[in-house]
Amino acid sequence: MAANFKEEEAVYVPQPDHYPTFPPLPPRTLLQDPTAHFDKIAARKFGAPRGEFEDRPLYALYRLYEFVVLDSVRDYRNCLEAFWRRRDWPVGAIPDPQDPDPERYAFLAGCTYLMVRAFNARVRLGLDRNMPPLLIPEEAEELRNRPDHLRTYEEVPEWAGRVAPLGELLVVPTDEGEVLAGREDKRADPDFLEKGILLWTPHIFFT
Repeated sequence: MAANFKEEEAVYVPQPDHYPTFPPLPPRTLLQDPTAHFDKIAARKFGAPRGEFEDRPLYALYRLYEFVVLDSVRDYRNCLEAFWRRRDWPVGAIPDPQDPDPERYAFLAGCTYLMVRAFNARVRLGLDRNMPPLLIPEEAEELRNRPDHLRTYEEVPEWAGRVAPLGELLVVPTDEGEVLAGREDKRADPDFLEKGILLWTPHIFFT
């Protein structure tokens, strides 16, 4: 008689490094060893800190912050798209993080400007955060022809506009280590520059 073997089911036990640290490291710390920090981020299995069971706009904003600092184009575009699909998360309603680190706070503010630019570009194309995932051609045409005053444009949160620019310019290289020449470099992102941060204009437009 053949023996019956019951295969043991593996039990997943979450580890501390499977969760994001909230708030994440300041930008200068991330930039000291970008590869090591990206590997830690990639090892995460959850988007919210340990003990939190729902995602929130602030957690999403901090995730976007990390990927923009590290210039991980695919990941920050994925973050933008995921936020766009959360129709219950208007950009203008993102709570003030009141971040104690001035450079991280300025960077978070800059990220909200990125979001508004990316989302409003889609709105100008006739897209809408409240539209269903699939549209028939007639519905798509109706959205494209919608008068501009009836379109729902995103706005930057009030707190982001109040965040003071940094006294010392924060220079952020690309993932390949390239650095812009200075404030006058036309490739610099204008909204981040207003906050005292010099980086290449991110590729924020997604399909």
